[in-house]
Amino acid sequence: MTFADFVRLSRAYVWVLIGCTILGALLMIAKTTREPVLYAATSSGLVRVGQATDAGTEQGNSQLAEDKANLYAFLVSKQPVAQEVVDELGLDVPPSAIAGRFSASVDADVNSITITAIGTTPEEARDLANAVVKAVVVVAEDVDGDTGLTKIIPLEEAQLPGAPFTPDYQRAAMKGAAGGLAIAYGFLIARRLIDRRVRSAKHVEEATGASVLGVIPKEEVLGRTHRGVRGDLGRAAESFRQLRTNLRFVDVDNEPRKIVVTSALPGEGKSTVSSNISRLVAQAGTKVLLVDADLRRPMIATTFEIDGAVGLTQALAGDIDVRDVIVDSGMTNLSLLPAGRIPPNPSELLGSLKMKQLIDELSEEYLVILDAPPLLPVTDAGLLSAFCDGALLVQASGKTQIEQSQHCRRILDQVGSRLLGVVLNKAPVKGANAIVYGGGYGGYGGYGGYGGGYKSEYKSVDAYSTAGKGRRRKPPKAEKTDKAEKPAKPAKAAKA
Repeated sequence: MTFADFVRLSRAYVWVLIGCTILGALLMIAKTTREPVLYAATSSGLVRVGQATDAGTEQGNSQLAEDKANLYAFLVSKQPVAQEVVDELGLDVPPSAIAGRFSASVDADVNSITITAIGTTPEEARDLANAVVKAVVVVAEDVDGDTGLTKIIPLEEAQLPGAPFTPDYQRAAMKGAAGGLAIAYGFLIARRLIDRRVRSAKHVEEATGASVLGVIPKEEVLGRTHRGVRGDLGRAAESFRQLRTNLRFVDVDNEPRKIVVTSALPGEGKSTVSSNISRLVAQAGTKVLLVDADLRRPMIATTFEIDGAVGLTQALAGDIDVRDVIVDSGMTNLSLLPAGRIPPNPSELLGSLKMKQLIDELSEEYLVILDAPPLLPVTDAGLLSAFCDGALLVQASGKTQIEQSQHCRRILDQVGSRLLGVVLNKAPVKGANAIVYGGGYGGYGGYGGYGGGYKSEYKSVDAYSTAGKGRRRKPPKAEKTDKAEKPAKPAKAAKA
């Protein structure tokens, strides 16, 4: 994961991170409230041994004082010292209960000892700290037989502490917040690293070995019944135009005339892509025939609101001539061949010699685009792509697995089909997984910068033909055109 990925992840899940940080702080504060209220008092003194009569004696006493200070510091937390403290203060507790409340530190430069005592009240902490100083000397005399030459000269007697040192709510909140934030980042990063779904053009290209010809952003209008074929594509309009341009330059020497549009699994948007790319290619002046070759779940008739009761299956069965079932879409240069009645043997029909001959015949007049079933559940798309010029594979960002993409490529290779390219559909436009608007797509990302004022170089030629032939269930509504596609008004003649 790069630093840019980390920043995008943070921006996309900023409220999750904030929530986990606050939750961690609150949990630690709640835990801290269960801790006892304790006070700490500190006393200190200098350790001195005998009296110095000359330089040599003074140096020896200094070394001895250092040793004694270390001995006192060692004895401070022991039970004999605690017993002396209990006896002196008249406490009704066992020595083992308070021995752990004492600690000491030594400053060897001046041979000083600092003793800290912990109590449940300020008075108890102060009394314990002062009592330990005397008790440790008494115990040390018993341990090494000291004759009283060593003593502790008090520097600071313990004072009443002003506030308890625990519970420390501020420190607990900071620790909890840091822990909550770390756990949230750990979960999000681990989830991202083990995710096997296609989320970027790089994933697709590595899995399939083919170029990404287009990245279609996730747009509400594409999920409706008409799939955006009425012209209102929103933010996806420019992405489909880019796909049209890239498709034209896949092979300029041998321009594909028979293209299969398929996907790995249902619901990835193959019908949406095939319908809109057919419409846009037709706008550019090429005669296009969109064939509904999904004989299991046909969608083209519903998308374009035509009668799909008679179509491809009847033509393949020889009940009717194929030209009699080609329907005018009402759009310039775009014709439709609906699926017709759903047969019991779709694979046999689509893989038949009659189907190959029919497509070859139609490709002489039209650019034939076949909306085929998904590759993984059934063999239909593989059979079709075997005698077509190539396949266009649609993958859904955040849904298609990388292994599924790899399997699709293997299927196409096994039937000798050519993978023209991949369309990455339903790409998020914001968030950590944003591909089109905000990065993640290499040098092609960032279309959002054009904004609403971007003017397309293509003029709309989508007007519905009133002279179209074929069966229609009901006349289509007038197609909307983007403001960016309206032809410019003629300039007024300059005054002489």
